[in-house]
Parts: sequence; C-alpha cells; structure tokens
Amino acid sequence: MNRTMRTHLGLLKNSIGVFIVAGFLLTGCDARKAQTQKRIDAVEKGLMRAVFLKGLKPEKMALAERMPFYKVPGVSIAVLDKNKIEWVRAYGVQDILTRRPVTKDTLFQGGAFSQMIAAAAALQWAEKGKLDLQSDLGPLLRSWRLPPAESGANIKITPFGLLTHSGGLSDQVFAGYAQDVPLPTLIQILDGEKPANNGPVWTPGRRSSVSQTRYSESGYVILEQLLADVTGKPFPAYASETVFKPLGLTHSTFALPLSDEDRPRAASGHLRDGQPAKGQWNNYPEAAAKGLWTTPSDFASFLADLLQAATDEGGKILAPATARHMLSPQVEGYGFGFMVDGRDDDIHFSLLGKTNGYACSMTVYPAKGQAAVIMTNSDNGFVLIREIMCALAEAYDWPQYQPEEKPVLRLDPATTGLYIGRYEVHPNYVLDVTAEDYYLVIRPTDQAPTKFYAEGQTLFYATDPYIRIQFMKNKQGLVDSLVLWQQDFELEAKKIR
Repeated sequence: MNRTMRTHLGLLKNSIGVFIVAGFLLTGCDARKAQTQKRIDAVEKGLMRAVFLKGLKPEKMALAERMPFYKVPGVSIAVLDKNKIEWVRAYGVQDILTRRPVTKDTLFQGGAFSQMIAAAAALQWAEKGKLDLQSDLGPLLRSWRLPPAESGANIKITPFGLLTHSGGLSDQVFAGYAQDVPLPTLIQILDGEKPANNGPVWTPGRRSSVSQTRYSESGYVILEQLLADVTGKPFPAYASETVFKPLGLTHSTFALPLSDEDRPRAASGHLRDGQPAKGQWNNYPEAAAKGLWTTPSDFASFLADLLQAATDEGGKILAPATARHMLSPQVEGYGFGFMVDGRDDDIHFSLLGKTNGYACSMTVYPAKGQAAVIMTNSDNGFVLIREIMCALAEAYDWPQYQPEEKPVLRLDPATTGLYIGRYEVHPNYVLDVTAEDYYLVIRPTDQAPTKFYAEGQTLFYATDPYIRIQFMKNKQGLVDSLVLWQQDFELEAKKIR
C-alpha cells in the first residue's frame, strides 16, 4: 500500500470517528429535547385539581382550559433542571383590554420574590466582612433609629432575624399605592406617617431576635433601610449592582415608576372578577419586601446562579460557602427569604408572591437541581398555580404538590337540614344553600351552582374549584352564618332565611 493510499485511509478513519462522535452528540441532544418537550406537554395537559374524591382518580386538564375557568388572563413559567433553565413558556394575554400576548419577556410583579433578592444582596455584603448577621441592629442603623424600648423589654433585633422572619416584628401587609397618589419615603413607611398607608413597622416591647417565626414584610423594610445605611446606596441601586447586572437580568427592576421602556412589557394586574386593576397596577415603594418587577426566566436565572454556586459550578453573585448557607434551613421552617419543607434530598424551598392583581410562586429542590417559577397577572393566580404545581410534580417526580384525596362523609339529613337557607354577603350577593342526597349545593348570585361534600359536622368542601366552608352557630346553637375559604381569600355570609 503506497503512502498516498495510507494517507487517504487515515483521513477516512478520522472522519468516520468524527461522524460517530457527532452522531452520539446529536442523538443525545435530540433525546434531551424530546424529554423536555414531553415534560412541557405533560404540564400543559396535566393540570390536576388540588383535591379529589376518595375512590376516584385525579382528572387531568389542559392549562388552556383552566386559565379562563379561573379568569387568569396570563401565565408565564420557567423550569430548571440540572441547575440550568430547561424551558420557558408564556400563555395568554398581558391585559384583557389590549389583548397583548404574554411573552417570556413580559414583566410581572413578584411580591415576596423581592425578599430573596434582598437576602442575596445582604449576604454578599456580609461575605465581604462588612455586615455581621448576628450583631445588634440598633447601632448599624443611621438614617432611622429603633424607637425606645419599654423598661426591661428585650428588643435585640439582628439582620439574621430580619432575613429569616424571626425578629418578632409586625405581620402587617403593605397594600401598595395607586399610580396617581404620592408615594411615601422609606422613613415615612418605617414610622407609619402620612402619606404612608401602613402603621409603624416597630412598636416597643418586642421579643428577642431568636423568637418564634412570623412572616413579616416589616422586617424586610427595616432590612432595606439597613442596607442603604451600611452600603451608602439606595437598595434598588445596590440590588441592581450586586444581583441584576452580574447576572444580566435586564428584565428585573425595583424602579418606581417603571421606565418608558419597561411599561409596555408589564402585564396589567386583574381582580378576582377578571377585570383589570385600577390604573393597571399598584406601586410598592417597600422595595425589599415586595417591590420587584421581574420575569420567570430572569428569576429562574437568579435561582440557577445560586444552585451553581452552591455546587461549585461557578456562581456569579455569591461564593460557594455563602450560597450553600443561603440554600439551607435556618429557623423554624424559614430560610433567607423563603419557606423550607421536606427532608434530605426532598428538601425544598418555596415562596409565594402576592400584590394587588398578581400572584406568583417559586419552588426549588436543591439536591435535584430543579426549580419552577410561575407568575400570573390575576388575584386568582394561586388556585391555578396549585394545579400547575400538581402537573409539574408528576412530570418531575416531586413528592410534594400532590393532589389530596378527600373522604366524603354522609351526614344525617337532620344535620344537613340545619344548613339549608339563604346567606347574605351583601344585599347584591347571596348564597342559596340546598341539600341533595349526601352533599350540599350552593348557588351564588349570577354564578353556577357548586357541590360541597362533608368532611366534618360543620365543615364542607368543593373540588372544582377547591373551596372550603364552615357553618357557624350562635349561643342558642342555631346556624347563623358561614365562612368560605379559597386559597388566600376569605368570605363571610350571614344567614337571612
């Protein structure tokens, strides 16, 4: 065999090797794409109600059907796998009036999502040795001071207590401000002074920072002032510098008002009746507590960076040890800005964000390198999110977020007869309650009737949507009212007939 032929055969052999390797790479890539598409399909077509009747199987439903059922105009979802964004999808419209479609770049109000951004910013400052999380908060504050304590009261509050909702601070919820009213300064919010629409975030006589946890937006307002004092920069600017810019999160902001560039990309909030919120949305100057505008893909990128840092894959905003500290349980079910549940490899972090007209949710499984971020532009968003989470849990084999099997009790007809009647929420909205077989039927004004099944002597539930009601009795033992709960919503009605 001559040299020329040997050369050609060698080149051919190398080429075959290259094609074989490329074939494997293409096959692997195609397989991953197919798996991802299978998961997307399973989520889009696999929503399940939060509860189902014992003895039956959960029914799977399409996202496209459940959105109008709950009057949720728009939904945006981002999912992580192996510490990276696996897929992003957007559905519906930004506003029912303009019918602008939701895209992956559509901004939503994140509510409490703000707190994880604030926590990461605070931990980065602590990582530099410029903030001791266990130090007394009082001497660290400069522009605002904690009010004087009552005699003998233990009021030691620490940055750690603020970050983990364990500082014993008030649990008031900030309502936001219409776009046509003046906004208070951070100091006015802290003191509860006009034009702030809240009470003071601090009252004397609080317990030690090592106390029972209680969700506190007030704690994050104080944290915002603390970060401004110790860094010398307003919190929105500091968060942009330390979190948004390093990660390239160009669709995340604490700006008030939204810039002319961002406003067209912002989804409008919608109320429970499906109508747009007044002025499209409220403003929330309590930035670290609930002022964030973001997208699921931006926030998922933030989560991915934390996971990558914690597993030594090269995070950009926190060192590995700090990221692992942040992604760890801290105090009684809380971490740094989120709730903690589960054990071992199934431990997961979750967070719900709620502002007027918006609802969002995120969950992270650190050991699995998986996470999901769901954002909606509706006050009804949580009930839809719960059904989406059931679909995600099945697609990704998560132990939590499973639909609950509920028993059906058969009460004595004499007992159910006590609940029959008309209940008034207000003169233009009543609930008519009748009994049929082993369940009650409630007909709200101008709405379809719903079946309610007994789970106790006075407690009933509906499966679609999942609603619970309890009948209340007066001192004479007569039923005089009912209370209705649906996710974060509570309604009372007095019996008038």
